[in-house]
Amino acid sequence: MSSKRTTVLMLVLLLLLLGYVSRPYWYLVLPDGPAVRTDLPLPGSNTVSGLEVRRDASGRWWAGFDYFYTGNPGAAILDIRVSSGFAASEPPSPAQGAGWVAAERGQHHVSREILRPMISRDAFASRKVSVQFHDNFRTLATAEVSQLIEWPDARSWAVDRELADKKPAEVFARAVALIDRGDGHSLDDARRMIERLIRQDANFDPGYVELARIAMKSNWSPQGLHQAEGLLASALAIRPESTDAKILLGYVYAHQGRYKQAEALFDESSRTATKNLWLWANWGEALALQGKIDPGIGKYRRALAVPPTHDTYDRARLDAYAHLLRLLEGKNDLDGMDALFRQRVEDYGQASCYGAEHANFALRKRGDADRAIALARQAIEGQCGQDATQALGMAQYVAWAAAPEATRAQLLNEARVHRPVSPGLLYELASSDRTISTVKQLIAAGESIGQRDNDKLDALAHALQREDHAAARRLLKLGARPDASVGPGDLPIAFMPVLSGDVEGVRLLRQFGVDYARLAYRGRTAVDIARELGDRRVLDAMGVADQKNRL
Repeated sequence: MSSKRTTVLMLVLLLLLLGYVSRPYWYLVLPDGPAVRTDLPLPGSNTVSGLEVRRDASGRWWAGFDYFYTGNPGAAILDIRVSSGFAASEPPSPAQGAGWVAAERGQHHVSREILRPMISRDAFASRKVSVQFHDNFRTLATAEVSQLIEWPDARSWAVDRELADKKPAEVFARAVALIDRGDGHSLDDARRMIERLIRQDANFDPGYVELARIAMKSNWSPQGLHQAEGLLASALAIRPESTDAKILLGYVYAHQGRYKQAEALFDESSRTATKNLWLWANWGEALALQGKIDPGIGKYRRALAVPPTHDTYDRARLDAYAHLLRLLEGKNDLDGMDALFRQRVEDYGQASCYGAEHANFALRKRGDADRAIALARQAIEGQCGQDATQALGMAQYVAWAAAPEATRAQLLNEARVHRPVSPGLLYELASSDRTISTVKQLIAAGESIGQRDNDKLDALAHALQREDHAAARRLLKLGARPDASVGPGDLPIAFMPVLSGDVEGVRLLRQFGVDYARLAYRGRTAVDIARELGDRRVLDAMGVADQKNRL
């Protein structure tokens, strides 16, 4: 009997426990009163008020407003919206929400940044800002103000927003890096950054120097040089002792033919403690432009005497390497070039792919296929990549052409792996007296000199496209046809120098039998086209009679 009583008591306790835990979660048991529900709506109405729009010092737009949320409906949000700017009467568009807030019960104040509407248009203006209080099904309350916001294009806005909170030094460093990169988008972004800094501080003289660089990089012409000169004059007016401005102004003067003024600025700058290696690179270029080759070489070597700096000035060292190699090539100083190639690889490592350039030099200038193969393999091991692989393949073709029969097959197989035969390869092999014999061997082995690549260009077209007349002459001697059709429009190759104004190319093709008076494309002769282009020099190169050479 006692066991039955125990069982009944346990059942009662269990039922009481279940009843307790199953009570609605919204009830609270208070010590001195009845249970109170906490999810009941607050008295009043859902409202939005006090909407204000402002622009901060960094150029960002903000919306601030108050709202009251009763808690009914159970979930609601507040959207900040802006008009897309297509018409003055256009209401703020739901599709262009600039930000949202999850509503919380009670009275609150909110401040949120207003984002640019996601429109792919260029610059435009928004005219209204609103806050929509809703639950995705119905509108609970709204507020709206008229506010003109002039939005830049999407890219410029993204750049401005990214930099809004950065320190001026960070913005400037980023701009310099973009200018060093030098492509169109990078220069546009850098210009906006520098202009921002100058708006904040009109006496920020380094900004004027960098804008001068942008002027020349984006418009290399007398006009671009003139614009750069004006910007550098502003920099020097702000800070007359600016060595960077003087060095760049010397570069401008050199390319305007004002060599004495350029060298005076370089000489003045050399007596300072400047670390700007462009002093020596620009000075070397100014001397070379005057035909003072040996003094120019000396200035370039001054830039290379400083170890790699791995900053923006390091570009001056790389510029000095490139110019110095060309000057030594003009002097036929192959030993000097060889030493310079080695030094550049030591300075910057094989991953820079300068080792691949060294391999091509060894092949084309020295005719040393074995050394070129060794240098290319070193570059591949140093993670150079495709440039080194292509240099290796080209060297292996040259080695194959001169190898005894027993080793030819293996060299050819490896060459095909590293660089399949293509019009580009045939052109490169034809670009040097040291390697042209390999083209003969490939033709003898069954390769066509007229084969075309994916751009429908053959080796001769590649040579004329680059105005490499020596290579074009070698290819013509091997049977390349100037009347072959190339390119998407199947244009006869002989038209290429006419369209590009390549006078020497026209003369070369005439030597190989091209009659421009008869050569026609889509019903017009090459002479007709040259007349339409107004190019007297090309007409003269074609041998057109004077009485017909009237434009």
